[in-house]
Amino acid sequence: MKISVLGATGAMGGNVIKAALQEGFNVVSKVSSKDRIEDLFRNVDAVIDFSCPVATEAMLQYVKGSEINIPLVIGTTGLSKIHMDLMNRVSSFCRVFYAPNMSFLVAILNMAVYAFGKLLNEDFDVEILDKHHALKKDAPSGTAIMLGKSIAQARNRSFDDVANFVRYGIIPQRMRGEIGFAVQRCGKVIGSHEVSFMGEYENIKITHEAHSKDIFAKGAIKAAQWIIKQDPGIYNMNDFTKDLMVPMVKSLYKDFFARS
Repeated sequence: MKISVLGATGAMGGNVIKAALQEGFNVVSKVSSKDRIEDLFRNVDAVIDFSCPVATEAMLQYVKGSEINIPLVIGTTGLSKIHMDLMNRVSSFCRVFYAPNMSFLVAILNMAVYAFGKLLNEDFDVEILDKHHALKKDAPSGTAIMLGKSIAQARNRSFDDVANFVRYGIIPQRMRGEIGFAVQRCGKVIGSHEVSFMGEYENIKITHEAHSKDIFAKGAIKAAQWIIKQDPGIYNMNDFTKDLMVPMVKSLYKDFFARS
């Protein structure tokens, strides 16, 4: 399989290139955020992007203008509604895979917090703690926001209505259903996300910690292999893992609640 990498000079771009070569891929183009975007699309099967919002926007604008149908795998974080609108536009003719976190375990975490959101009503306050290294620019992380959106969706609430990103000075009393975010940017932490459901008499917490960026790079490679077989559209980790996880969840339900 032939790929090109946008953000090739960054830490994640380097990890993607290493993972691609280990899988026997041919890395045709290694493009930085300052290089020519069109170089990404020459004689490749897919493009993998771990760059920055400005470069991702330039790539999507080029795809929209040229109507190129080469699949895109996008792992860039800190994207805005502008980027999402562009992805939706190009997905009418192009396959787009977007995930702020390409770890399989994070996909399981996302499913788990959705289930907790369904099972535990708004008597349980939700807090999301996002820890990353000192150089990470966006806050909260795309993963933290994804987890919060899953919980809001499970509770049939608008994420914008219940998300609280700022607490400083004298603050209002906590709103029922509020999802609070706290951010730490320090040291060399690869990535850690802790989701707490806190009731009056008991709490439950679930945490994911990444020990290497290799998990995200390998996830992107697997996503590239998967998306080239799909129809035009926009896809995420739920789509990617559905064929594996749905039978697994059905089996867990059957086994757990079966009477001996």
